[in-house]
Amino acid sequence: PLNIAISPSKKLAAITNNGESDQTIQLVDIDKEVILDSIIIRKAWLGLVFSDNGKYLYASGGNDNLIVRFAINNNRLSVYDSIIVGKPWPIKISVTGIALDESKNRLYVVTKENNSLYVLDTQTKKVVSRYPLDGEGYTCLLSPNHKLLYISCWGCDKIVLFDTEKQIISGSVTVGDNPNDLCITGKGEYLYVANANDNSVSVIDTKQQKVIETLKSALYPGSPSGSTTNSVALSSDEKTL
Repeated sequence: PLNIAISPSKKLAAITNNGESDQTIQLVDIDKEVILDSIIIRKAWLGLVFSDNGKYLYASGGNDNLIVRFAINNNRLSVYDSIIVGKPWPIKISVTGIALDESKNRLYVVTKENNSLYVLDTQTKKVVSRYPLDGEGYTCLLSPNHKLLYISCWGCDKIVLFDTEKQIISGSVTVGDNPNDLCITGKGEYLYVANANDNSVSVIDTKQQKVIETLKSALYPGSPSGSTTNSVALSSDEKTL
């Protein structure tokens, strides 16, 4: 399992299982702790997000260079359609993290082979635009007001800032080595960034657009690089990371 997404109702969790052999998308009942459905997907990698109404699930198609959209009916998954980013491997694109702005019919997609941000139209299923990144992209996260998209540039040790209203890359914030997962406070004041190769978490003040604190998360002094920080999550009261 590489990533988990929680439905808007908080009743369902979706899991993407990636790597060798069969790759699957699973649907889990959170309260009962049972797997409701499991469906094989040709390729998958990290990206996973529910629609606002919880009736659809978008999943990265990895090296197939597409997004698979699943319909959810009676707690079962079925392939609804797909949104093509490009021709499949050996064309080097490789879809990683995704973020959905359903109010504008926009899906933001980052890639780790051609180091890009793609903007997709979920209605026309077309690529609207593409923006180069300075290194491999890992994931992306919208601010609570959807005016800014934060992109973890895995390969360039930065969080890239994308202005969704102007549709331009508006800046970046230097963080630790190999930033990957992101989470943000409910009002959007602080962004937390997991740095895999530093065993650390960068805390970004989003108004100042700079790192104000670095949390060390090594398991022990002298712990090898990359031993911990691959994911971050906040408790609902935002007092525990």
